[in-house]
Amino acid sequence: MTDAADADSPESDHLRVHYGMSGSVPLRLFEFVFEPAGCYVLDCGGFTPMFDLARGRHTRRAAHVDAVYHDHGLAGLLASADTVTWFAWERVERVVLHNGGRFTRPKLRVVTGAETPSPSVRLHDVDVAALSTALERFEERVRVERSAGAGLL
Repeated sequence: MTDAADADSPESDHLRVHYGMSGSVPLRLFEFVFEPAGCYVLDCGGFTPMFDLARGRHTRRAAHVDAVYHDHGLAGLLASADTVTWFAWERVERVVLHNGGRFTRPKLRVVTGAETPSPSVRLHDVDVAALSTALERFEERVRVERSAGAGLL
């Protein structure tokens, strides 16, 4: 799910990408917030397969994070995350959006230099075409690539 703030809002210059999952055990819930100066990557919690995923805790946590954003805006979202990482566009080589192909979920990756890990998540409940269009507004600052397929490599 992507969520651009209302045009009349002071936060209308950002694009939020909601409900990305990454990792193995535990899986991590991530949010991305793209802004004119860079990108926030928010780690919003970890989940184990047996005790959390099987009981839907990840879905409830994603809904809670969404409610925090709608009630308190970007400041509330940043405060509620377990960790927040800021990447200025100068540190980002490109943003890659894979459509997921036939068998996997779409994938979003912020490719940084060799000095820092490049965050990469599988997206849940996202309209890839709408997200691709929304990312166009950042193409003057960072290269945005769109790719068909799973994005395994």
